Amino acid sequence: MTDHADFIEKGLHAARETLIDIGGAANLHLKPATISNAARRRCLAGFRQVAILIRRLLFLMALAIELAPARPRAVRPAMPLPEGAEDVTATFGPQFGSFGLVPRVSGPLPDCFRPLSGPHISGPVPAAPLIARWIALLRVLKDPEAHARRFARTIRRWRQRGEPRPHISPLVTRHRLRPDFALVSGALPGLLETALNGWFDTS
Repeated sequence: MTDHADFIEKGLHAARETLIDIGGAANLHLKPATISNAARRRCLAGFRQVAILIRRLLFLMALAIELAPARPRAVRPAMPLPEGAEDVTATFGPQFGSFGLVPRVSGPLPDCFRPLSGPHISGPVPAAPLIARWIALLRVLKDPEAHARRFARTIRRWRQRGEPRPHISPLVTRHRLRPDFALVSGALPGLLETALNGWFDTS
């Protein structure tokens, strides 16, 4: 895989075990229809930590992948809609069962404060979005090599565009972490900074 193969394997194992712990504590494996709001907040906080760890592990894997030269793609014209049909995809709500290799840009309000910005929700809340998020993270861990290769192609596009060198900050959390999870999370920023030494730096 890479020079850090053992470390990455331990990190993926820690992420997987943490997800199992989170899902088990909230009984997500039983596919409940609803979940308490407090349990939802705990799950989301845990998922956020795991997603950061997974992205950083995939980043470390991707930086060691040597891709074949990209072949130019022919631009295909968009297929016209059938007569009488209407494009309604813009009205679709958020898609919960997905995992983005690159975290979204938060905008004026950081992601960590986003749950505090809306109206207070009391009582049980639907569990389906939470379960979908849980499953999406577990699916990434089933085939991390494929996701790392996709990430490597994204990195290549960044470098071709002259994007500045990414900055990897330490994981800051108020939640208690598994010892193996904490160990991997603490070591990753240094390993990634070393792996990024050859990146074009505008700072």
